[in-house]
Amino acid sequence: MKQKKILLAVLVLVILTALSGCKKDDSNFTIGAWNENVFENAWLNMKFEIPEDWSLATDEEIAQLMNLGAEAIDLEGSGSDLLKKVSEIKNVYGFLAYSPDSTSNLQLVYENLSLTLGGSKYTEKEYIDSVVDLMLNNTAIEYTIEEQTTVQLAGKDFELLRLSLYDGAYYQDFYCHKVDNYMVNIIVSYMAENQADITDTVSKITTLK
Repeated sequence: MKQKKILLAVLVLVILTALSGCKKDDSNFTIGAWNENVFENAWLNMKFEIPEDWSLATDEEIAQLMNLGAEAIDLEGSGSDLLKKVSEIKNVYGFLAYSPDSTSNLQLVYENLSLTLGGSKYTEKEYIDSVVDLMLNNTAIEYTIEEQTTVQLAGKDFELLRLSLYDGAYYQDFYCHKVDNYMVNIIVSYMAENQADITDTVSKITTLK
């Protein structure tokens, strides 16, 4: 199985993200920033400790892989200037980190729900259900639902959808949690034999304070 094919398959989940919504109040939104190998976001009160031997995709790499151009480019600034930029972008990327062999990765994506068709219509569970519908109707890759439940990450309830592909050789865990006018999406993708390492990495997603 070629690594390039795997990586592109991993990223397709974000391309096909379903539409949802919540109340329109994003005045405190921040993308977050790196503190060595820990990504911190005060707005979420969350931090993500990434293994030290993992690499980070550049803005240009994300833009190329996702074919999203400016939507994948990191945003600079703060306050009203940042919010103006963000208000025009549907998917704002916190980061994409991947293992040395590129077969595991973790990405953080904020979906601006004011730009989605669903608006404030759906709950997190309905959002996940929409993702399920889209993925199962994807004719390019055959997905199998392994688990759909509610879990806690950093003291918050996340809806979890676990999918397998390539006959169980590969997994994608899709977590979503609604904050203000954004759906916070954490997507973790990995080979089946690396599940223990991924479980350890996810366990290090904790509160910032």
